[in-house]
Amino acid sequence: MEQTSRQTDESALSILPALKTFPSNEIAIIGCHSMKLARRTCEYDLLIVNQDPIPEKFIKVGDLYARLIFRKEADVRQPDQDLALTLASAVPLRDTSFLLAGATSDCRRGFGMNCKKAVETHLASSLKSLARVDSLLAEKETSEADMSLLSAAKDFAYAELLMHGKIPAPSHLLSQLKSLPKRRPATFKLWADAFGLELSSRASCENRMEGLSVVYDVIRTSAVGTEIDPHRARYREVDAVKVMQMKAGELLDSMQSPECFAYLGQEVVQSVFDLYLMHTSNLEKENDYSRVVRDLTVGDSRLVSEEVMRALGLVRTPEMIQNATAGLKTAVSSLAKKM
Repeated sequence: MEQTSRQTDESALSILPALKTFPSNEIAIIGCHSMKLARRTCEYDLLIVNQDPIPEKFIKVGDLYARLIFRKEADVRQPDQDLALTLASAVPLRDTSFLLAGATSDCRRGFGMNCKKAVETHLASSLKSLARVDSLLAEKETSEADMSLLSAAKDFAYAELLMHGKIPAPSHLLSQLKSLPKRRPATFKLWADAFGLELSSRASCENRMEGLSVVYDVIRTSAVGTEIDPHRARYREVDAVKVMQMKAGELLDSMQSPECFAYLGQEVVQSVFDLYLMHTSNLEKENDYSRVVRDLTVGDSRLVSEEVMRALGLVRTPEMIQNATAGLKTAVSSLAKKM
């Protein structure tokens, strides 16, 4: 109890400007700071209970950033699966109504069941992506297959962590996987091959950062004057790119290019899919996840160039993709048997 209190006091002092900006709202720290994984450049993720819908935003806190995530009271009282997992490790900073105390207590009691449901969701998603890889390779859509394999590997990693009761923290993913108890080295290698870690280097990470900056900018400028899904509101903030670059830069400066490459790979999957969903919505088209790269790079309505996709790391050969896909299928099957 004393350690938790000290952590709360130190965090409150660090993000005092945010607390003053919202003087009457319930506020909790979530994310890697609440899980005690944070590095120097990790932003503070703050959950703020607010009655009016407010898009996610960033504010500068000294040399760092705070990411403000707004949720209604009803959402906190009856959280969806993702929010329930997040609330299980939340550290309340202001909770005059004891709303957050009650929510975090409930979510901790239901943590095991929520993890199991999330594992099932991520494994199903991974299998769907792997099925697309085979057909895309047959059609010689190599970049598209590479993208689907990257997505499948991300979902598998999240399922592996959740199976062990750990919430995935994107910029710490590689370290989290390495720290798992009873980790099977063979399974870890299958995931690493599927995620393309053999390509990790300072240059490849810098290329990914440059490509991601373009994707972020396209989403931000394309969303001007239009409504945007709350889950994609962060792209409207110019600081979103700076936060990503700060975290990646720290990893590179500390000679952790594989961790950096893994972190940026997750950002590639998330941001490219977000751009694609926004694009199809604007064009009033149905989503086809076997045509993400093509729809974004080809035709009169294209949004980014093929060079950007290569910068993002979608450069693996068909042979590399095929071998890594076979390995990941084995890993997914092995994990599914443990459910």
